[in-house]
Amino acid sequence: MKIGELAKKTGLTIDSIRFYEKSGLIRGPERTEAGYREFSKDAVSTVVFISHCRALDIPIAEIKKLLYIRSSSAKSCKEANQIIEDQLLKLRERIKAMKALEKQLAQLQSICHQELDPKDCPILKSLQKE
Repeated sequence: MKIGELAKKTGLTIDSIRFYEKSGLIRGPERTEAGYREFSKDAVSTVVFISHCRALDIPIAEIKKLLYIRSSSAKSCKEANQIIEDQLLKLRERIKAMKALEKQLAQLQSICHQELDPKDCPILKSLQKE
């Protein structure tokens, strides 16, 4: 199938598929005698797999490892479990950081509920502190 058809079947853009190809996540397609690039039928499931991984914010390097494990070349899925566990830890760290950011923004918001001259605005003054 051509790249446009692969894009339609997976719901991704052609650019995304090309990015995955350039990143080494999917094999480059074979060329027909006419020179058209033809993706194999299993490209759909691979691209969907990659798309799900990206939706989980899994880095490209880790997706490559998951694809290797998925290809049945690995002896167990232990490494897949470790990749997901690491990703979960990173997510929890980001959530913690985001909660701290939310608290800071809420504090800033709480210090001014008026329409003041900008030179008198407590928010702007607070942001200027070193």
